Amino acid sequence: MQTNPFYYGGTIKEQYFCNRVAELKVLKEDMYSGMNCLIYAPRRFGKTSLVLKALNELEKKENIKYVFLDLMYISTVDEFINTYFNLLAKSLEDSTDKVVNFFKSVLKIRPNINVSFDVSGTPNFTLALSPDDTNQTLEDVLNIPIHFTKNGQKIVIVFDEFQEILNLDIEAKFRTVIQQHSNEISYIFMGSKKSLLHNMFLNKTKPFYKSVKHFKIEEIGSDDWHNFIIEKFKNTHKQIESTVIESILQITKGFPYYTQQFCYEIWNLTDNIADEKLFLKVLKIILEREEDLFSIELENLTPNQKKALKIVVEKNGENLYDEQYLAKYKIKSGSYQTALKGLLQKDILDKNAKKYYFQDPLFEYWVKSI
Repeated sequence: MQTNPFYYGGTIKEQYFCNRVAELKVLKEDMYSGMNCLIYAPRRFGKTSLVLKALNELEKKENIKYVFLDLMYISTVDEFINTYFNLLAKSLEDSTDKVVNFFKSVLKIRPNINVSFDVSGTPNFTLALSPDDTNQTLEDVLNIPIHFTKNGQKIVIVFDEFQEILNLDIEAKFRTVIQQHSNEISYIFMGSKKSLLHNMFLNKTKPFYKSVKHFKIEEIGSDDWHNFIIEKFKNTHKQIESTVIESILQITKGFPYYTQQFCYEIWNLTDNIADEKLFLKVLKIILEREEDLFSIELENLTPNQKKALKIVVEKNGENLYDEQYLAKYKIKSGSYQTALKGLLQKDILDKNAKKYYFQDPLFEYWVKSI
């Protein structure tokens, strides 16, 4: 048996990575220079894989230390404090004794530091928090990284799904503390909910207004995907027709997750040469897998949002305020505008200067097919 040369559904490792050379170079330079960056990309776009690749390369070549915290499932301030503290303790210090002694010296409130060990012997650190001390302890923990930069140590802190910090009501406190760290620490904020992130970082009334560099990740180009896919098939003694690759990219639009998914399934079913017939078979398989999720997503839309979505599809996202189409779907202009705004807020649609477009290309294909 051969290992499938394509991979999807998790963080992409070196052998599965396609291009991103330019973005990787700039991102590493920004991290090393202490720049704070906002990285937004839709789900399944490969932003986490890109950031982790940059961090791992900097760790090996430049001896940086980094902390990566996913905020998606953190629901309270105490949980944030303890999760972040535990990651800082394990990432920035070497031994358990050093961790305890060091943090006792920098925490002003000096809560009790509890140490437990999992089955593999790895220590986990928690703080015994008092409700009266939460605010000061939060500030102390947010300031911990700066104590490690005094000997020239480069540190990068990554907060994934950063928009979830809004649920904790610590946005202002967070910003007040980390802005004092200047370029001593690079903070990377990531997320997939563009509407929330834009409000956080582009709204003049918000604490994080104009506090970061906006780091845009583009789709991977067709030529890069062609070369990558052909090489992977060739190296495993299989072939894929160029028309099949074109058919894949026409649907996935360069989204790494979906492109890898199609290639993974096609490669699995290929004996010698992958042709259009095999592509259509895989397309049917993938759509059947995603149908339940897509159906739920569609059912969660209001009637007017469903109408608006149909107009976006039929008009290809352009010149949407067409009276003929509003009459066809029996929707008033004001209701239509509200529906489009709701689709943007739900991150179903996005827009640029020219048109509205679906954030999820496979969802778009599915909507067009029903």
